[in-house]
Amino acid sequence: MRRKRWNSWFSFLKADLRSKKRKAPSRRVQRTTSASLTAVLSLGTLYITVVVLAVLLSRELGRGPERFQIRLAAFFALLGMIVSVVLLGIVALNLLRLLRDRRRGVAGSMLKSRLSVCFLVVVGLSAIPQGVLSVNFLSSAQELLFHIGTDDALSDGLALVLEYHDRHVQDLKHLATLEDLEDLLVPGESPPEEGALWKALQGRLPTLAAVQIFDKTGRDWFFLGREDLRQGRFYSPGLLGVIGSGEPSAVRTIHQGTEELLRLDLPLDHPWAGRAAITTSLPPGFGQTTRDMARVMGFFQGLRDIRPFFGIFAGLVYGSFFVPIMLMAVLTSFFLADRIIRPIESLEEATRSVAEGDYSVRILGRPSDDLGLLVISFNNMVTDLDRAQRRMAQAEKVQAWQEIAQRLAHEVKNPLTPIRLATERLRRKHQTGSPDFPEVLERTVDTILREVDTLSALLNEFRSFARLPLPAFSLVPLKELVREAVSVFQADPRVEIDIDGLDPGLVLPLDPGLMRQVIVNLVTNAAEAAPKGVLVRFHTDVVRKSGHEYCRFRVEDNGPGIAPDLEESIFVPYVTGKRDGTGLGLAIVERIIFDHRGRISCESTPGSGTVFIIDLPLDRHDRHDRHQEAKA
Repeated sequence: MRRKRWNSWFSFLKADLRSKKRKAPSRRVQRTTSASLTAVLSLGTLYITVVVLAVLLSRELGRGPERFQIRLAAFFALLGMIVSVVLLGIVALNLLRLLRDRRRGVAGSMLKSRLSVCFLVVVGLSAIPQGVLSVNFLSSAQELLFHIGTDDALSDGLALVLEYHDRHVQDLKHLATLEDLEDLLVPGESPPEEGALWKALQGRLPTLAAVQIFDKTGRDWFFLGREDLRQGRFYSPGLLGVIGSGEPSAVRTIHQGTEELLRLDLPLDHPWAGRAAITTSLPPGFGQTTRDMARVMGFFQGLRDIRPFFGIFAGLVYGSFFVPIMLMAVLTSFFLADRIIRPIESLEEATRSVAEGDYSVRILGRPSDDLGLLVISFNNMVTDLDRAQRRMAQAEKVQAWQEIAQRLAHEVKNPLTPIRLATERLRRKHQTGSPDFPEVLERTVDTILREVDTLSALLNEFRSFARLPLPAFSLVPLKELVREAVSVFQADPRVEIDIDGLDPGLVLPLDPGLMRQVIVNLVTNAAEAAPKGVLVRFHTDVVRKSGHEYCRFRVEDNGPGIAPDLEESIFVPYVTGKRDGTGLGLAIVERIIFDHRGRISCESTPGSGTVFIIDLPLDRHDRHDRHQEAKA
């Protein structure tokens, strides 16, 4: 307990001397705020983009076979593939970052990995049925689309429609050559009787809508049927088809409102009748149906050309939209895992800081959920700990100053006692007029000067101890530093140095001057403890403790060792086993190691020697934090 109190006295003394100059600000950790707005907007924008592309492609597919463009669909598919590659790269980067954090032991990386794996399993389980159904759907659609019966049915249907059309044309042509029509067209100036002719013609063709005969000059001479189909003069309608080789006859389709009719224009071999226009009605939608079937046949003909590549093309088109959505789901899983783990990471980081003695850490966040309430409770706890630690530090500081004052008073009193006795003796000799007064005066002055020198040395040691400078770190090869420090003992035949156990490639951030002082003090103590000669060995190892790497620096001698009653308090100021020692040498050594964020311990066996074990952290950032704390 006494050793612990004196070890903590260094920090109390340093803090008491500098606390009035500057006070370290509170360190705040802001990790529990809402998720990154940029990430949310990016994922949302990308998702909307993929959905819009899918809608555009579906609309393109739904515009009909005559307007469908494979190149446009291929462009959409290529764009979706590019988005997939970009998302895949982002997913890979997140996975690599997660693996790197796990290897480095970053706070919360294990829990984040488990949450990410759970989200990925959920995404995979939801994607497998959808993928199976999609593959089956594409396979069924391909089989149905290219089924031989579908092609034959379309061909037969189109052939039937064309046959029906040709039959109507033949009926009209046949009607124009009927003997009834020729017999009723009697030569003369007046037309035949309408009723008899119309009944005769309708008996031959029930769908007959109108019959119109023009004279040789093209004027309307005779008309039977619906008046809305009557023409004023004969005109050339534009040939849609020619019936008979070299025959100036024409067939065309007429749209009369929603009705479709078929009209045959042909010449008549008659003295006064020049041409006849015979019109028959078609079933409703006959022409549109014919055109639709022709377009569908053309579309299927185009599909037959790409049939060997249809499965690959359909898979690419579907995958170009399915894969990005799945990858966005994976990214969302990373995002959600990060959002869940972020407050926990903040708590873990803050807890580590508190465990290392930093009570100024605070976590910023909103109490919107249970974790937010936990953050508030943590901040309140740290505030209470900080307040209690300050009170305890103040109490221990006062106690340390009281004890150091008692120690200093005791050490100062030791030389003052012989000075007082010598001066009192000198005064008595002077008062009595003793004949040996000159001799007593000489001895008294020598005693006073000797004790004053002792007192001056004590005060100088205390001043050096209290004003020990802060380390100025630089990268230093440890073996070279030790070689330079022990060079002062080369002239002393009693001291033998062995530095073969030092790693020549070990470079540490140290203060060369202060660390040289540590080495010289330890070797000097070993030499003074063994007047007949001593062997001092140096050795280094790299050890890992509490997630940090340390350089273990051992200084071992074969001297007489340390007395058991002094071993526990060997680093306490003014504790010494030497008659003329100040007891501050090892205290200064411990303080220098403390300022280097290191630890020093001692193992000694009487008669076998002593080993000082120094652990120096290899993390420069850790030393920098320690240096900043010392300045504060």
